[in-house]
Amino acid sequence: MRIIIILQLIFITTSIRAQQMISVIDQDTRNPIWRAYFIHDGDTLAYTSPEGIAILPKVSGKIKIVCHDYKSVTFNSDSIPGVIHLKSELEQLDEITVIGDKDKVKHKPEKWDYNDQFKARKPRDWLGEGGAGIGIDAIIRLFGYKPKSEQRRNRVKRNLEAYGKN
Repeated sequence: MRIIIILQLIFITTSIRAQQMISVIDQDTRNPIWRAYFIHDGDTLAYTSPEGIAILPKVSGKIKIVCHDYKSVTFNSDSIPGVIHLKSELEQLDEITVIGDKDKVKHKPEKWDYNDQFKARKPRDWLGEGGAGIGIDAIIRLFGYKPKSEQRRNRVKRNLEAYGKN
């Protein structure tokens, strides 16, 4: 009975020693990095938790630590430190100033109507281009044809009106 307990104790201590706890943090902000992963021979060994901690099994060879928006780092499996600092690849700007010309800015009216954008268009000439005769569009419209754009515009207008009533 004592031998079984001793063997179980040895097995538990060797399995604990076969893993290593590693913390991954940002080099600049010192915040933990979540979802960094450890790659060994193309296989993912572990991911970091939201606290930036991963439990890595002992393996031999090179281990690469990869995380989105950070530079990847490669270590020999025997010399992985307990805390790994990753450098961000993103550049942060201190201040952004937007300079524009006031005359070129178009202001949207306070009460916007869907048809406002179409009122600015030149109305179609019933006589065709430049008044040089009756246009084919005018003849087709006499028989009740409406272009797809006008059908879509009317459908959207009806839907907006119905939505406004609710």
